[in-house]
Amino acid sequence: MPRKPRILSSTGIYHIILRSVNQHIIFEEDSDYQKFLFILSACKKKYDIDIYAYCLMNNHIHLLINLPEDKLSSFFQSLGAKFVRWYNNKYSRSGHLFQERFYSSAVENERAFLSTLIYIHNNPVKANMCRYASEYRWSSINAYLGAKNPLIDVSFTYNIAGSKDSLLHYFAKETDSPDNTLFENDHRETNHFFTDEKALEIFKSITHLSSTADAATLDKVKRNEYVRMLKKEGLTTKQIARVMDISGTTVKRICKMVH
Repeated sequence: MPRKPRILSSTGIYHIILRSVNQHIIFEEDSDYQKFLFILSACKKKYDIDIYAYCLMNNHIHLLINLPEDKLSSFFQSLGAKFVRWYNNKYSRSGHLFQERFYSSAVENERAFLSTLIYIHNNPVKANMCRYASEYRWSSINAYLGAKNPLIDVSFTYNIAGSKDSLLHYFAKETDSPDNTLFENDHRETNHFFTDEKALEIFKSITHLSSTADAATLDKVKRNEYVRMLKKEGLTTKQIARVMDISGTTVKRICKMVH
């Protein structure tokens, strides 16, 4: 069945999501995040595009960008190829890391732009990786709070909102949580399950593997043993699937097996 053509944006602005293959964990160490941002910066200069927001999650990446239609595919091919080449070399793996077709959504008006900006920055909160978006290190949120970030064009967003103060007021008004999850610094009760970052720590302490890529080298008996141990530690099926680089169905099957 042929792919549907992309919906092109009349403004040139897109919300892009790059997803890993099989929900594989993309970023295991600070250096992984840093390398991606370095390559993103290099590609930004090469293709002369504007970036308004980014958020690097464990197994996917959000970008809010402005680039011409004729640069869309070549930009992401370049970005993906450079990072995957570095990543595969570092973790002694081969093959694809990102899904072949990235998701794109055309952003056609100011309301949609601001809503997308909020959605992207609130992703770590929704994923229970932090209590407030401003606590998350690997998004562009703090550029809008005054931190220097040469990747991000904050002036464009301030102009849309009217001013920096108006933008912050809009964020506070539009965020889903009534206690203002984007900018408040007060502590609030968190859910009693592990973040993906903590799940990765548990994976390494149990398996003694240096990265999730090494899970592919395990024989099935040892792999299944680790899967059951991770389940007993409290990791979710999705988390186990990501760190062990197997499907959720396989995780469920292993956990149901008599042992």
